[in-house]
Amino acid sequence: MRVEPTQLTLLAVAVLAGSTRAQSVRSDTVTFAAVSVGGIHTCGVAAGGVVYCWGWNTRGQLGDGTSGTERWVPVRVVGDARFASVSAGDRYTCGLTAAGAAYCWGLNGWGQLGDGTTTDRSSPVAVAGGLSFKLVSTGFRQTCAIVAGGAAYCWGLNRAGQLGDGTTTDRSSPVRVAGDLTFAAVSAGDFHTCGLTTTGAAYCWGGNGDGQLGDGSTTPRLTPTLVRVGSGVSFTAVNAGGFHTCAITAGGAAYCWGANGDGQLGDESADGRTLPVLVAGGMSYAAVSAGISHTCGITAAGAAYCWGLNVQGQLGDGTTESRRRPVPVAGDIRFVAIEAGGSGQALGFHSCGLTAAGVAYCWGQNARGQLGDGTTEDRTRPVPVAQNRAGAAIPPPLEGEAAYVEAMKADLRNLVLAEEVFFADSVKYSSKIAPGAVDLRLSEGSILLSLHLTQDGWTARMGHAHTQTVCTIFVGSTPLPPATEEGVATCK
Repeated sequence: MRVEPTQLTLLAVAVLAGSTRAQSVRSDTVTFAAVSVGGIHTCGVAAGGVVYCWGWNTRGQLGDGTSGTERWVPVRVVGDARFASVSAGDRYTCGLTAAGAAYCWGLNGWGQLGDGTTTDRSSPVAVAGGLSFKLVSTGFRQTCAIVAGGAAYCWGLNRAGQLGDGTTTDRSSPVRVAGDLTFAAVSAGDFHTCGLTTTGAAYCWGGNGDGQLGDGSTTPRLTPTLVRVGSGVSFTAVNAGGFHTCAITAGGAAYCWGANGDGQLGDESADGRTLPVLVAGGMSYAAVSAGISHTCGITAAGAAYCWGLNVQGQLGDGTTESRRRPVPVAGDIRFVAIEAGGSGQALGFHSCGLTAAGVAYCWGQNARGQLGDGTTEDRTRPVPVAQNRAGAAIPPPLEGEAAYVEAMKADLRNLVLAEEVFFADSVKYSSKIAPGAVDLRLSEGSILLSLHLTQDGWTARMGHAHTQTVCTIFVGSTPLPPATEEGVATCK
């Protein structure tokens, strides 16, 4: 079927939302009380409640009043609000003040900023409804929070039921999660959400194609469903990743469930699990964080371990070898918090940790400066965020649009189709670029979507049924060149 010409966006993205904490230390440099890893950007709360962000900024997710200007070192979020916590999602960010007021900024196509609109924002806007929250968590396209009384609210994308209100209707302002449960914590993943009750029971809702809800099935749930664990097992924390979930018990045992193709469950296998399985190694964890295809945790002594996908060094062990069981993060750095990145439909990730002195370290993918070390070099070991250069403007990584596009095209691992055009919920896929064409394939090899340069411009074929001509294809925020020798695109 032929339709009107439109636009198509290709992204190089990565990582999950959440917030990590440490005691703030005052000095001549910026030190952090919390750091949060998002989809190829990172944010941190500094002394006095000032928030800094760094990395990709295509939709204003850094909150510095600009859009499209990436930053390789921390820049200050504009406005007078002072934050107690921050949560970085996929191309958007939310923060919470000490009084419980929630603010969000960045991408808002599905209402994930919660301000009653679907308008992107490059500076913080208040979440509608006047609720006072004690915790906020950003995911891929949905945001969730809990109030002092333990009721959970969510807003944003809801096509998989990840808002938990019993519908699949997107919401641009907070709606209460069904079930009248009293939550102590909530964690938003890619297409699912999980919460922990005050009694230590874990509940999850939303997409479940990989068993990430932990209820023994692969059936999506529009309202909270109880995670099934053995008798006597209760949790003190739960963290929703891309397509898997992890939790820890009071004794420090880590359990994970869901997708496991890259070993992200840490049980020494690559078998997906619809019920929680114990992470191998016998370590006792104080915290655990689930990314999109890798997981990290820290012990009570501050030793960091990661496992799962490692193609860009996101495990921090000095290699790019994926692991099916925990391996120590290199450098013998003691962390008080750690976070595994990965949010959205991408194959590139980073992780960050925070020390008791307020020093943030990051490692893994760095194509957009999301490690904050002033470069765009991937790192397989932790590097400190450039705290003494916060606020510096970073020029484009390469001179000229053509060179930038060529560099992006060379990194095939990072190519992903995004926005409303396509969702790859629970689909394992790969991409391949050839002259004049881009193919997105399912793991078994069948072409899911194919883009070809034709005389009329770029033609997108989705499966076997739907074909449309697009005027422009973007890599990141940069358009690919239009047809040249093959013919000039007719659409403007």
